[in-house]
Amino acid sequence: MTYILKVVVPPVPSDNLSVRGFANTLAHTSMDLPPSARLLQFYDAITARYPCASSGAYSTASAAACPWADTPLIDCLTGDIGVISLSYKNIEVLSFVLRRAGALSLTVIDTQAGLVYRPARFRVVLASIQKNVNTTAMLGKLAPLLRCTPEQAAALLATPNAVLRGRLDHVTAQRLVATLHLLGCNCKVEKEPSRSAQKAAAKAAAAPAAPRLAAPRARTQMPSPFMVAYKGAVNRAAYFVQAVLERLWERMTATRPYS
Repeated sequence: MTYILKVVVPPVPSDNLSVRGFANTLAHTSMDLPPSARLLQFYDAITARYPCASSGAYSTASAAACPWADTPLIDCLTGDIGVISLSYKNIEVLSFVLRRAGALSLTVIDTQAGLVYRPARFRVVLASIQKNVNTTAMLGKLAPLLRCTPEQAAALLATPNAVLRGRLDHVTAQRLVATLHLLGCNCKVEKEPSRSAQKAAAKAAAAPAAPRLAAPRARTQMPSPFMVAYKGAVNRAAYFVQAVLERLWERMTATRPYS
């Protein structure tokens, strides 16, 4: 039984229930179209590791080692979608396909498991401003690049670790970093935190600090009248015995002859 994966170039709907219909419509509109540039990059990446049987990389005895059920594999890619069939659910090949698709910002739809593997998103963070840079000229070019006013761009440059652009695929983020470097900004690419993590961080920052409650003071238990009388009697008896022993010792030492 083959295992089918759909590899999609454009962003898919956020609702997983709508993704399958979106992919079916895309497959219909992409019919008979040549594969897009990113799908060709994806094809080159996966066949470099696992060649297609049509390439002649396998002998007759090792033909079963080809993981692709449909060959030539390039015919499975049309327009902005590819429908790839694995001979079976090969976990090693499946993991490799997901990694290569994520690196190229492609979405993978696992039709059997009903899962949607969306590509990770990245953001460009300002690290520092290069020395001897004409800030005025830089702001004039930076504002349209960041889609903001020069005043907003100046405020971003004055903010440590400012996020200049977010929700980008890795390729676009790297290109933006290279462009910003030419303008005089040293930037880095960071993985965008998940929306749940962002909401949790915003909620924690907005929540007022809970007041610290004072530790409850231990209650001092008052001794009962019986215990007071008992302790007094014990103390008096101890004093009496001590006095008797002292007098007895004095008599014994007074009558003892010296040698």
